[in-house]
Amino acid sequence: MSITTETAQSRSHIAAQDEIDGHGVDTVPHLTSVEFADRYVAKNRPVLIKRALADTVAFKSWTFDRLREQSGGNTVLLKDWRTGGAILTRQSKIAAYLDEIEQYEMRRSAGDDRARRPAYLHDMPLTSVFPDAAAGLAAFPQNFFPSWYGASWTDFAQFFLGPSWSYTPLHFDCLLTHNLFFQLRGRKCFTVLDYDQRNYCYVHDWRWSAVDPESPDFDMHPLFRHARPQQVIVEPGDVFFMPSGMLHHVRSLDAAMSLNVDWHTKSSAARGILALTQGMPLKNVYYNALIAFGLWTGVRRDRIFPYYRSYLNYVS
Repeated sequence: MSITTETAQSRSHIAAQDEIDGHGVDTVPHLTSVEFADRYVAKNRPVLIKRALADTVAFKSWTFDRLREQSGGNTVLLKDWRTGGAILTRQSKIAAYLDEIEQYEMRRSAGDDRARRPAYLHDMPLTSVFPDAAAGLAAFPQNFFPSWYGASWTDFAQFFLGPSWSYTPLHFDCLLTHNLFFQLRGRKCFTVLDYDQRNYCYVHDWRWSAVDPESPDFDMHPLFRHARPQQVIVEPGDVFFMPSGMLHHVRSLDAAMSLNVDWHTKSSAARGILALTQGMPLKNVYYNALIAFGLWTGVRRDRIFPYYRSYLNYVS
């Protein structure tokens, strides 16, 4: 099977954003774990690390075909964002979903603008589709995460798969975690805003924004004129760090396969618990308390994770 990885529409979108791509977001070819912690995590600054996955088995061998062979029979939940924030869901086998994506990309490449875009597969445990995730990502330095996460940090990873032009609306991550986003196939365009700009973004239901940053309606959302969105193109092999609370809208420019890890430091976990006073749902505070307990007391990850596991399918 061959899935098209670029469309004319995505190329024009990138060209239109070239001049602002990366302003305010550092792009680096390499980072040590100490540099990452000191320059970016401690200062809540985003950074794009180019080709950080180049030496991993995952980047070299986790193709769409490999996914079909290994997990094609798995049933997954697909999600379709609708205007107003509603989410329509349906179930599908991964193999059937890959067929949908391939057919859609072929029609789009042939110039069929009426092709119906398949729904999006996101926020599911990575190990449910790639059980060998720890080995596949072993070449990525585990000390980018606090030592508590250990070599099994991939247990905390979530998987994303979708066609070109699929998207996730503007939001911040529901636990106020840090976010490392790993791009395996295809490209994604992130529109990001610092957490201190959320008051310009008409946030509702704790963490969702009513604004479409790709085409803002300033009559409806006049405060967004004061916002400072930045766009970052994340390419295959790149890793993109978004600090705690960063708002992000994500658009797939190609058929894309990705994963991410939501993770805490001691300070961000404590902040996540205190966010109860800012409207964070109690269930989210519970997940934050679990990680905070592990980080602050040293109770082993394998004792905490069974209680945290359900978060990997959770979208608040």
